[in-house]
Amino acid sequence: SWLNDPKIAITTVALVHSWKGCGWAFLIFLAGLQTIPKELYEAARVDGASAWDCFKKIAIPMMVPVIVLVAILTVLGTMQAFALILGLVGGEFAGHTSVPVLRILAVMRDSSRFGYACAQAMMFGLMLVVVSFIQLRISNQLKKA
Repeated sequence: SWLNDPKIAITTVALVHSWKGCGWAFLIFLAGLQTIPKELYEAARVDGASAWDCFKKIAIPMMVPVIVLVAILTVLGTMQAFALILGLVGGEFAGHTSVPVLRILAVMRDSSRFGYACAQAMMFGLMLVVVSFIQLRISNQLKKA
């Protein structure tokens, strides 16, 4: 019955979605950290860098592409949290736990307006592409800085 309360339902969906996404994100971060050559850390230690300096000056700049990848995949995955919401709350709280894919499904199911649903899906896909390119552009500017 605690999923019937809209305020608790959205919090529950957010927590479950975060928990679901943490595993793969940490694996990708671990893989990215393992690609950083150990010689960079050794050279920094010889030069007297602290652990914080190594993290700030070596790990973070080398991990920017990995951070961008995780950010893009997280945004895309969050916008498409369709099955999770249907599984947890049945898609009942359209105003509280709705995502664009659920709205597209509702248009198709309730009014059989497939052309309108297709237009919504195309616009949604275009928005996701634009958001991804914006994130990519920001990451390229961070690499240069």
